[in-house]
Amino acid sequence: MRWQKNQDFLVVRIYRDLVGDWVVSECWGSPNDSGDCRHTLVDSYAEALERLRDIGREQRQRGFRRQQVREEQLGFDFS
Repeated sequence: MRWQKNQDFLVVRIYRDLVGDWVVSECWGSPNDSGDCRHTLVDSYAEALERLRDIGREQRQRGFRRQQVREEQLGFDFS
């Protein structure tokens, strides 16, 4: 999901890494800085969704708006 306020942005992704851990990845920045990222391991997909809801609530309180952005999921098979 992507939130934006003026030129500032936050992109949040939920995914499983190669060892099967659930990760909530948050990357933010603006055109005038290089930005930063934070990756948080969570115990389950449900916990990741709850974290995503909390982030969305925080961003709306800060005046950010959710943007409709489509991402393509690549179906890699590592088995």
